[in-house]
Amino acid sequence: MFKSISALFEKLGPMRTSFRLIRTRQLTLVLIGGTVLATSGCGQKKPGATSPVVSSQTDTNPAPAVGQPYTPPPMAAPPVATAPNGGADLKDLNHAYIRWVVQTHQRAKTFEEFVAGSGISVPAAPVGKKYVIDKAGFIALVNQ
Repeated sequence: MFKSISALFEKLGPMRTSFRLIRTRQLTLVLIGGTVLATSGCGQKKPGATSPVVSSQTDTNPAPAVGQPYTPPPMAAPPVATAPNGGADLKDLNHAYIRWVVQTHQRAKTFEEFVAGSGISVPAAPVGKKYVIDKAGFIALVNQ
């Protein structure tokens, strides 16, 4: 049967023979690659080969109930520095806001919502001014 198949390819001409060689090479590469992937391990040791590590510490963060979203434990917020002209240092306040946005994956609609959600203590704004979250998403001082 092999002789009849090769004779068929010879009758089809040189173009079909080159196609056959290319196809055979592709198939060979796929088989070699599959064999390498199948025989290579992921580097994990067998469960019986390792000794279990016993920790004396207990888990202080229990896993959430099934179906409940994960909420990270609140982190202690560092106090916001006071600016020399009164009020909070806007650079520190914006860093605290960005840190809060990254941790909670949400943006505050108002400055008061941010302060209530983050639990930080913010010095009072200078007389005649108030804190707002501007259109760019930063905390700024504006006239009242």
